Amino acid sequence: MPRYSFKVDPCPPEEGYGWVLRYFEDDWEIPGYELFLAPQDVEWMKEVEFDNARFSGELWVEEMVSDVGVEASSRSEKEPDFPQLDLKF
Repeated sequence: MPRYSFKVDPCPPEEGYGWVLRYFEDDWEIPGYELFLAPQDVEWMKEVEFDNARFSGELWVEEMVSDVGVEASSRSEKEPDFPQLDLKF
């Protein structure tokens, strides 16, 4: 049975200021990601966008679990970085 999870990381500087939401199935990253951006100098908005990213990830996991009835993974909000392929098209 597949395991679904997500990860919220800080945006790379070239993407802007905010957060990147990435999705995983069985610890493999699903292609694509969502950006939750905020102005550089508005700290409270960055916190709100982090909460939005985390909430969106939780909704996605719940949707995937309810569709196929599988186990959800609870990942911490910030995890150590694992080597990932970074493909830019």
